[in-house]
Amino acid sequence: MRAERLLRLLLHLQTRGQSTVAQLSAALGVSPRTIQRDLEVLSLAGVPVYSIRGRGGGWTLLPDYRTRITGLTPSEVMSVFVGATAHVLADLGLDASSDQAVTKLIASLPEGTRREAEYARQRLLIDHAGWDDRRETPRWLDLCREALWEERRLAIIYADGTDAFEVSPLGLVAKARTWYLVAARTDGRLRTYRLSRLTSATLTNTPFTRPADFDLATYWTQSQRELQASRPSYPITLKVRDHAVRRFRPTHPMVPADNGWWILHTDLESPHEARAAVLAQAGAAIVLDPPELITLVHEAALAIYQSGSHSENLSRSTS
Repeated sequence: MRAERLLRLLLHLQTRGQSTVAQLSAALGVSPRTIQRDLEVLSLAGVPVYSIRGRGGGWTLLPDYRTRITGLTPSEVMSVFVGATAHVLADLGLDASSDQAVTKLIASLPEGTRREAEYARQRLLIDHAGWDDRRETPRWLDLCREALWEERRLAIIYADGTDAFEVSPLGLVAKARTWYLVAARTDGRLRTYRLSRLTSATLTNTPFTRPADFDLATYWTQSQRELQASRPSYPITLKVRDHAVRRFRPTHPMVPADNGWWILHTDLESPHEARAAVLAQAGAAIVLDPPELITLVHEAALAIYQSGSHSENLSRSTS
């Protein structure tokens, strides 16, 4: 997020010329304090930005300085356009801006690279939404985004809690159709909060200093690994019809069996979850291992059959 803001600040100075902190603050939608910090970061990074003091002054770049952001290879260009996630941009209110940015970026590319970009844009689309489209309404998204941009603490009540506590928001993550807030507690511990489970959120006037060594992508990858490692594990082996394979997530390469069947290894959280997953396939999944699950499925299938037979007999006797 901050990298995006720094780029917008640099491009503003490059295209608009000398600007005051107040003008930059209004253009980027952040506080003057944030602009001052970002200007210092650009200067430390070697960007020749400097201030002109006095009446009519402001911040500007050396006259001959120009940053080149269009030196992209064809593969890099295609990754930019194909990787856009429409529903995430819509949640953030950036969908219209994205369309404009794509048009401007394509126009600024060299002719050969521009053709590659248009080619990919017309032929490839990544849709991260599921077919059932169970999208959570990101109720607190705008407020969390404001807290991130302004680097101000949030007072939140989470899940079934009744007492508010303060957190320092460090990042927002959209996973499929669900939004998460990554934040630091007052004791410095990092936590991940699902936005749909926030029952209250209030923006405070308390600023915080973002940890210099925090990287959102690194934190998220590590937290996902830890989550998977702590998840209950129940490995099973199935014989599955080809049309039902997509209902499971294989943990090993699948082995073809006979007549459209596959041997598939997967890992679920419990015997009860595994039983439900197998029964849901209505005979298109057969348990090979463990024996305990074979028994559970047979017993459940027998109970379903007996329940159906009883209902049929009862219906005949009352007709």
